[in-house]
Amino acid sequence: MSSESDDEATAISREEGVLSYELYFWIVRSICEKGVVKISDLRKLYQTAVNKDRSVQYRPLQDVLKLVNENLLHWQGWKAVLQDDRLTYVDDNGPKTFNEVLANETERTLGVLKNALMYVFMATKPSSAHPGVTHDELMTYMETSMSIHADHKLTQEHREILKKQISPNVRADFIRKGYLAFSKAVNENDEEVIRYEWGPTAYQNVDPIELVLLFQKLTGMDSAQLAEQTERARELKKNQMEAIQKGAVLQTRGKQH
Repeated sequence: MSSESDDEATAISREEGVLSYELYFWIVRSICEKGVVKISDLRKLYQTAVNKDRSVQYRPLQDVLKLVNENLLHWQGWKAVLQDDRLTYVDDNGPKTFNEVLANETERTLGVLKNALMYVFMATKPSSAHPGVTHDELMTYMETSMSIHADHKLTQEHREILKKQISPNVRADFIRKGYLAFSKAVNENDEEVIRYEWGPTAYQNVDPIELVLLFQKLTGMDSAQLAEQTERARELKKNQMEAIQKGAVLQTRGKQH
């Protein structure tokens, strides 16, 4: 059989990519909050997508869920375990594989999310009276790092996509899913300033040490230059591990002070 046939078998539509993305984050949130995922809940999400547009041909839920679980294994290190009508996930310490042919919605979105969380963590100055980073700072970084053009600008289409993911709005994807949190304040010039910090889902679930190492790799900075961020990442990672052992939920930075 030709490789072209194999590629066709693994290719997914944009609609299936969006669905897998929604299922991915539903599972992450359910595991963080409840420790398990009900198959019946996943079926409801799947059926909602199917009913929304009958002209779209979706593959069976089992096949879409297989793709989601591949992404969970790759990005979270979680291996799916089916127990009756529920899914649980265990840490998999073995070698991770990922079908790089699948350039789906989940993979692209997670890349943007990791990039944003990395910048916010690295640029945050804990001792500052104004934690986190401003909206303009984050947007400038995201546009510069994501653009493939000489002027470091995104197309209008990609700006709109980014705006749906990150904006001072509770409906923005990364805000709604708890990965980022925003606050508004007025500066000395009576101008409104919007700032972003990590949200509760990021504090609970994202590995800060991995992001510091990624930043070091991307920038080529010496580890001595990142001593403060490294120490902060280790402390947060320690708190995450202790919370997992206790079955607790980590508090956000704002609630700790």
